[in-house]
Amino acid sequence: MTATLARPTPHTRVLVDTAAVDDVPALRSLYHAVYGDCYPLRLGTDPVAMAAAMTDPTVKWRVARDIATGDVVGSALLRTDVPLRIGKVEGIAVDPGHAGAGIGGALLEALMESAFGAEGGLDSVYATARCVSPAPQRLLLRHGFHPLGVLPGAVTLREVETLALLVRYRDGIPANRRAPGTVPQEVAPLLEAARGHGVHFDDIHAESAPVPPRTGAGTDLDVSHDPGLVLQRYAWTPSGAARTLPLHLPNTLLASPDGRFEAYAVIDAIAGNGLLLEAHSAPDEAPEALGDVLRVMAERGADYIEAMLPLHDRTRIERHLAHGFTPTALYPAMRREDGVWHDYVLLSHTTARVDADALRVDDRFSPYVRQHSHVRPPASPNPSDTTKRG
Repeated sequence: MTATLARPTPHTRVLVDTAAVDDVPALRSLYHAVYGDCYPLRLGTDPVAMAAAMTDPTVKWRVARDIATGDVVGSALLRTDVPLRIGKVEGIAVDPGHAGAGIGGALLEALMESAFGAEGGLDSVYATARCVSPAPQRLLLRHGFHPLGVLPGAVTLREVETLALLVRYRDGIPANRRAPGTVPQEVAPLLEAARGHGVHFDDIHAESAPVPPRTGAGTDLDVSHDPGLVLQRYAWTPSGAARTLPLHLPNTLLASPDGRFEAYAVIDAIAGNGLLLEAHSAPDEAPEALGDVLRVMAERGADYIEAMLPLHDRTRIERHLAHGFTPTALYPAMRREDGVWHDYVLLSHTTARVDADALRVDDRFSPYVRQHSHVRPPASPNPSDTTKRG
């Protein structure tokens, strides 16, 4: 797929096409020029991972070349989960010397054609944008993305940073969504923010109910990072269960010694974050087990931890709230099951708080920033480490 872009700037023409393995050295130089030595993604720093991604049919990697010189001056990629019909935009980068020429937009539109065009097959694509400047957010907003929320302390670059979360849908989505009924009061600010952006919720009520705070029971969990074991166990799910989240496979298995509880997670110690994918337990397993999982994940470098839960599953949401999670984003129509779209809520566990004065966000994210101001920071899941995040 190729496209040209002509604009009245000193850099008037670029060619957008598919990245090739021969582009890896130039792409590494590009990401270093944009992010310095703190870029957390392997698909910008690791030559082996980059070459593998370029031959992976689930990854669409586009580059922009200066037609006059042939230099790679922009990059962006789309990771796809075709069975769940969801994609994620990553790695948008434009050479600083070519800023303002519309290159980022050209790359985005090429990826959106891959996602939603005749051969795309996706229903939604999400992306994150840094909050050190509104420019990355506005690039996505100009190209049809909508605000979903603000993720406090979600990534460590030169310092701990907050990210904005956005989504773009295929035309006609979201529609015909499941009414979740009753949700915890803590989710109400997200509902109001989403309504302000035109997302409607029928027959939904936010109710306040006491949720006693919980910590871990102090159980020493068995932890495995062996890829073969983790993925083999993860492939097995209880009868009728479906994989919860797209685009993520676990790299960590955490289990109680007696086998009555196990959880699957992604831990990225370099970026300082983690994602809790699944947790299975015996019916009478103590709810403190979730606290032990958070503690162990923090000990292994995940200071920021996310969980994505169905909005209609009030019991699971309240269990996470009791362990210090905070609702931080809402993803309407994330999954389609039995002909009906299901909304999901993203919860985060972190000791970092949103400092509204330090953030540089587009006004459309202001409701999501404000909704964090009343939230008390949770207790650290690793109390012995109180200086880790400075």
